[in-house]
Amino acid sequence: MQEFRVKIGKMTCVNCSNAIERACKKIEGVEEASVSYVNSSGIFLIQKDEKRKEILAKIKNLGFEILEDEQSLEEYKIKKHIELRKNLLLSIVLSVVVMYFEMFDQSFFSQNMQMFLSFFGIFYCGRDFFSHAFLGLKNKNLDMNTLIVLGVMSAFVYSCLIYFRIFDEKHLYFSGAMMIISFVLLGKYLENKIKLKAESYQKNLEKIDTKKARILLENDEVKEISSAFVKAGDVILVKEGESIVADGAILSGSAEVDMSFLNGEFFPVLKKENDEVQAGGIVLNGMLKIKANKKAMDSTLEQIKNLVFYAGNIKTPLATLADKISKYFVASIIILALCVFLFWLFRANLNTAFLRACAVLLISCPCALGLATPIALVVASSNAAKNFILLKNPAALEKLSQIKLAYFDKTGTLTKEELEIIKHNLNQDDFQKLCEIETLSSHSIAKSLSKNTHVELKGEGEIVVGAGIIYKENDDTYFIGSRYFLDSKGVDTKECDHFFNQFKNLSSIKVYFAKNSHCLGGVLLDSSLKEGARELIVGLKKQGIKSVILSGDNQESVEKIAKELDIDDFYAQLKPEEKLQIIKNSKEALFIGDGLNDAAGLSLASVSMSFSKANELAKKTGDFILIKENLANILYCFSLSKKTRKIIKLNLFWAFIYNTLCIPIAAGFVPFIALSPHFAALAMCFSSITVVLNSLRLKNI
Repeated sequence: MQEFRVKIGKMTCVNCSNAIERACKKIEGVEEASVSYVNSSGIFLIQKDEKRKEILAKIKNLGFEILEDEQSLEEYKIKKHIELRKNLLLSIVLSVVVMYFEMFDQSFFSQNMQMFLSFFGIFYCGRDFFSHAFLGLKNKNLDMNTLIVLGVMSAFVYSCLIYFRIFDEKHLYFSGAMMIISFVLLGKYLENKIKLKAESYQKNLEKIDTKKARILLENDEVKEISSAFVKAGDVILVKEGESIVADGAILSGSAEVDMSFLNGEFFPVLKKENDEVQAGGIVLNGMLKIKANKKAMDSTLEQIKNLVFYAGNIKTPLATLADKISKYFVASIIILALCVFLFWLFRANLNTAFLRACAVLLISCPCALGLATPIALVVASSNAAKNFILLKNPAALEKLSQIKLAYFDKTGTLTKEELEIIKHNLNQDDFQKLCEIETLSSHSIAKSLSKNTHVELKGEGEIVVGAGIIYKENDDTYFIGSRYFLDSKGVDTKECDHFFNQFKNLSSIKVYFAKNSHCLGGVLLDSSLKEGARELIVGLKKQGIKSVILSGDNQESVEKIAKELDIDDFYAQLKPEEKLQIIKNSKEALFIGDGLNDAAGLSLASVSMSFSKANELAKKTGDFILIKENLANILYCFSLSKKTRKIIKLNLFWAFIYNTLCIPIAAGFVPFIALSPHFAALAMCFSSITVVLNSLRLKNI
């Protein structure tokens, strides 16, 4: 078995992705198919390589487009969005003109203009509906496009029959056909606008890896090649500020490497000769000569990319259920319209039968159903933006209200990334000197100690990578760093160790400070809770939501934070795939994280949140981005979600109940009430307008 991945264009809704899945699963040799409308992508499990061509041919026969790469996908999305907007605007203008002629001018010229303008508007502005409906019918697949086309064509054809005097009827219904196109295009435009905000996850992962790698050849020459072509056995040279492009072992050199994408820790890790390193790590200082032990395309970074890709293609049970309902809804309406036609054909005549069936199709057209969710989400998104919350995936807002389990990353999410000074036993002058010397380093610990210090040092300093700082001024030599660093310089640290041992329970970071081989004392630093963290956990508990910490940090650090927040369940020292598995095993969960190692979990979780200052990938994969680092906004998101879901449910209820009540009237089954196609079209429009007005209530939350 092998996997085949492809980017797919021209998918306009979930029904499109479902159609591709059903059609491709029927191909002999295709074991499984998963197509994502959100990601515009598909994964197919095939027996033989030859099946690739059959899959591509089937997708093209269904009327969809095969895209070569991410760039062409982005260009295609922008192009289709502009085209959709033009079609919508043109359709609205034509609908207004046709309706004007229909209502205020009954002349022969007016009838000609109605037919000509509606013909152009229907078959030009709504051409995509017709192409997808035709190809879907050809491949035995019914979707919303089928119902839209039947409703539009019923009104148009019936009006044409009246125009040519085949039916003895005076009123034309060209405006009804045009209005259907306009309202459906409006729904598609809003849905597409929302979709464009959510960028594909794997595209952002590509930005992490460097495009070039410097390879050391056998003759000691350095050759620059594309990082994608790095293979096992190649010797790579990586300088300060560059990314490691392949997993391997260090042959020579030492440097501090930012490995936060893998372990979640924001502190650099000292890597030296014979140590293993992973692709995606960034060398902060020094230079490394690395021997790759696998291809760049098989690196840890690429594995995380795969996790994110799969997460984006996993469908939720609710989405699958909605797909099934949609398919049966279309088939049911078509069968119902046919039954109504046959009933009145035998009960009355052809004219009445056609009139009643046409009215059923028109009033059943899913305009209100199509608008019910996107309109509410667009308004809610605007409301969230006013409260400094970027809603990248508005569909997640509907899901958030059902969440009963919240997963949190620790560092940068519940705790501040910037360290705080907990304790120290230095006098004021020595502490000030320590802070001044720390301005020489860009290390996280040094930044925390020197953040409010501005001074020009007169001496000379040397940064010892992964150990500390040696600073000389006048006849004095200062040492700052770990106990092992000071021990190596002949400094007795026993007295300072006694001070630190009093605070073992703090699990803090220890910084020793010595002058001329005499230890002056030390400083304890630790990460502290973010403002509002306790209130957030308490607020979630009141709503019956359980909080769990998932972290790559050490056991002691995670346990300490869990106790402070009164969180019973927590996991420490997790790898990205382990986080993903925990989230995957949870049916409906919220995940809040900010690191690259959280990316796959953020994309797989039912709902995900990140921060504007988070890792770039975490921001791209999160459904919610909190622009202000105010954890209270998470509770606001829950409040907005519940009100949005209530509005959406009311919209859907109205759309369904409206159809349920009006279909019998349109079919002529209610005594003394007859609903013509003209009024059926108006009733359909009224249903859509009601949904829009109800959604606008979200502006005042």
